[in-house]
Amino acid sequence: MEPNRIFKTVIVGRGLIGSAAARHLAKMQDGVALVGPTEPMDRAAHPGVFASHYDEGRMVRIVDPDPVWAETAKRSIDRYPEIAAESGQSFFTPSGYLGYGAVEAPSLTRSQENGQRLGAAISTLDTAEIRARYPFFSVPDDTRGLSETGTAGHVSPRGLVRAQAEAARRHGAELIDAEVRRIDGTRTGVTVETADGSLLKADRVLVAAGAFTELCGLSPRRLALRVFGRTVTLVRIDDEVGAALVGMPTVGHAGTGAYILPPIAYPDGHRYLKIGIGTTDDPEPDTAEALKDWFKSEGSQRDKVRFKAFLEDLIPVLAEARDWHTDSCAVTWTATGYPYIDFVDGDRIALAVGGNGKGAKSSDDWGWIAAHMVAKRDFDHPVTLDKLRLPQGL
Repeated sequence: MEPNRIFKTVIVGRGLIGSAAARHLAKMQDGVALVGPTEPMDRAAHPGVFASHYDEGRMVRIVDPDPVWAETAKRSIDRYPEIAAESGQSFFTPSGYLGYGAVEAPSLTRSQENGQRLGAAISTLDTAEIRARYPFFSVPDDTRGLSETGTAGHVSPRGLVRAQAEAARRHGAELIDAEVRRIDGTRTGVTVETADGSLLKADRVLVAAGAFTELCGLSPRRLALRVFGRTVTLVRIDDEVGAALVGMPTVGHAGTGAYILPPIAYPDGHRYLKIGIGTTDDPEPDTAEALKDWFKSEGSQRDKVRFKAFLEDLIPVLAEARDWHTDSCAVTWTATGYPYIDFVDGDRIALAVGGNGKGAKSSDDWGWIAAHMVAKRDFDHPVTLDKLRLPQGL
């Protein structure tokens, strides 16, 4: 079968990193295609792949215990006005951020140091100051807080992907609503086959298919990714409880790694507060079908009970809320703790994959790096490609 569409670069995966890469690459060259399916209307009946950005809330902030993640988050957040202007769409809410934990928590210390180095608007809070600023929180004695304002808050991952893709389209990229089934390197380039049998030919392909990258056989090299099925719990916030939570920031707990999003509007017209806590006890789907089944599930009911207790302990007013439910998503971990942004088949097939549980806040910068790499453009960045390459021996 002859290829029926010809491009310079095809990006496989219309998620947070793939759509960002498409926007940046379309500003550098013609002939860019961004390929991936749209969100299914009926999740239970959907036979294809899924994406974790099918949601309305992801925490963003500069402060992070790892300087690489802090740096890339700052660069991404700094470009939010640019993305909004290029797409005509909004996606960011500057609600602020509060990290809290034991006074001696080392992750808070490192986060503070990285935030100060990058000029984030941060301040430290003792127990009394946390209680005074956020009277709806019930924190233990000897709790330390790290607050970030201005550049911290939450994005709609759906909205950010839409904005990136629309900006890419306005810069000349073609958006193709299709699932990719096969990628083959050829003597003269790369061929991409979609689920409907269409063939796309390109000089280069960038694969940014998240958790499905390795499970769907889209990489010619073994990546040894660890894909965890994660459960989130959402509680519907009605007017009376919502009134008590005015001014709530996004929240991270240093002890458990729990992340909490303040009440956010969802497509059903209600507002929900969300919590997630990831552990290595979470399931590890090892086939594409198993991962699809996880996305179609409601996640872990054990986690629902555990997360509900955590939230009601931290935010006692939530005991008055009656509507609680769970949802499922997935995270993709690499061996390095950073995304793999590297060529895996000569200079024809490249990867940008592995959010490591916090990819949303840095996704625009990971896409920026991937676009420059694929376009063979020299670039100046505090994070070198050496940090993002696949480890030897995989």
